[in-house]
Amino acid sequence: MTKIFGGLTAVNDVSFFIKKSEIFGLIGPNGAGKTTLFNLIAGEIKMTSGNIFFNGEDISNKKNYERPTLGIARTFQNPKLFSDITVLV
Repeated sequence: MTKIFGGLTAVNDVSFFIKKSEIFGLIGPNGAGKTTLFNLIAGEIKMTSGNIFFNGEDISNKKNYERPTLGIARTFQNPKLFSDITVLV
């Protein structure tokens, strides 16, 4: 899959295969496109080109709200979620 924002290529021809029950990690420096890749998989943003297959089904055109029923979901980092709670409760 590829995602281009204007003149910036955030994800460039990424391809991988994850087997059932396999643990897969994605690492890289800030600005490497990790979050963009997760947003593409979750359907939060549309790809510039490519396809996403899940369990043999092309889900590239499925809406973000349809993907959780397949088992694909993401959470968002929110460091201020519990702003009134300290470590010592």
